[in-house]
Amino acid sequence: MKKVAFVAAVAALTLIGAALGIRSVATAETGGLKTPDKEITIAGKKPARFDHNKHLALGVTCGQCHHDGEHNPLAEEAILVMDNGNKLQCASCHNPDFANDTLNSAKLAFHGNCKECHKQGIGDIKGPTKCTDCHIKKKE
Repeated sequence: MKKVAFVAAVAALTLIGAALGIRSVATAETGGLKTPDKEITIAGKKPARFDHNKHLALGVTCGQCHHDGEHNPLAEEAILVMDNGNKLQCASCHNPDFANDTLNSAKLAFHGNCKECHKQGIGDIKGPTKCTDCHIKKKE
């Protein structure tokens, strides 16, 4: 029942966000990056799906996930001027070379940030926390 309510709330917020035009302000004119229009799959041993637009509709900002080397949130304006999104990928920093061994993989970064945010929620809306809610089951 809670999952149905969560899905309904996310769907409603997504529709409201779409109606209000909430999305990245990048356009063809700016030449910058823009929010992916569709759900993306984050590659890895256990691929996970992520929908930027659902999160933006809930009020999650770019900087809540994307940050610089000092862990300062990246403003949308800073992201828009990037020539490609490679630096936005968690594994570009969160890899075996990362100094903090509790965050030296994309998995540890995701589980630390995403799962905690999903547990805390935004307002009355909590995110999914079961493995299969985000991770794509591999076909055998």
